[in-house]
Amino acid sequence: MSAAQEAACAAVVRRLTAGLELDASAWDALCSVLGEGDAARALALLAADPECCENAPFAALLFSPGRAAMLDLEPALAAAGLDPAGAEQLAVAAAARLTGRSLPVLLPGGGAAAYPAAAEDVRGYVLRLRPAATPPEGLRAVLARRLPPDAAAALAVTLRHSRLDWTPEREFFLATLLERANPDFDDLPGLTAWAAGFLDLEGPGPFDPRAALAGRRQALEAQLRQAEAAERALSVGSFETRMSQGLRLGHVHGPDVRRELEFLDRACRLVLGVAGAALEAGGVAVRDLGAAEDLEELLRLMP
Repeated sequence: MSAAQEAACAAVVRRLTAGLELDASAWDALCSVLGEGDAARALALLAADPECCENAPFAALLFSPGRAAMLDLEPALAAAGLDPAGAEQLAVAAAARLTGRSLPVLLPGGGAAAYPAAAEDVRGYVLRLRPAATPPEGLRAVLARRLPPDAAAALAVTLRHSRLDWTPEREFFLATLLERANPDFDDLPGLTAWAAGFLDLEGPGPFDPRAALAGRRQALEAQLRQAEAAERALSVGSFETRMSQGLRLGHVHGPDVRRELEFLDRACRLVLGVAGAALEAGGVAVRDLGAAEDLEELLRLMP
């Protein structure tokens, strides 16, 4: 392995030997499934038969890196710049160094218990870090230039785990957004996560930012109308009454849609230099108004 790969492997080994962690809900579920109220004894039962159909998900969860581990290991993974073959090589190397060793598991009440590391456990941990999904160098350069190290690492982790297949168009869109955003004004973590999700929805084909943003805005406006209709229906009748009337409304959470519209409009201003509402100006807008049973319902549906 290269020196950078060796450093990444050493960082993973250091992190794992420092202690594995589960959150409170995972501990509660583990103890409940194993019928053991004490976390240390539940962990011992898990270690005794980790491949049991009931235990296997918890063993995998134990070797799933949390947010703190991702942030800690991001600099080493970025420096290694691995491709899929290199990621597998890293996973195998880390497994070779830790297989058969007892790793500490930090218990919820304090203290630690030992858990034997199997090769597949360690390999799974490394691959869940997505070491082959390092964001493009240009994006990482923008983050390093514009943000403090901790904030830059946090956004790099978000991009690594966004599952995007990077293309020049996607990289340009995000680089422009991050270059022009105001770290003191914009919700950069939320805006970056939204942008990654938006790009993922667009798929791997040709990408026209204006057309894509306009189409997404139309879809969100339709969802918002649906949410507002549901809110009005709920304000005048109970769930049981609406069911008896044969009224079926799909659930759309209005505040989430409004928040996404805010992110979209901000992205429009940063990337295109125009307000989101201006995207449809001068073009043909296509909207699905839904189905109406009478004139009153039709007028309600029309924008």
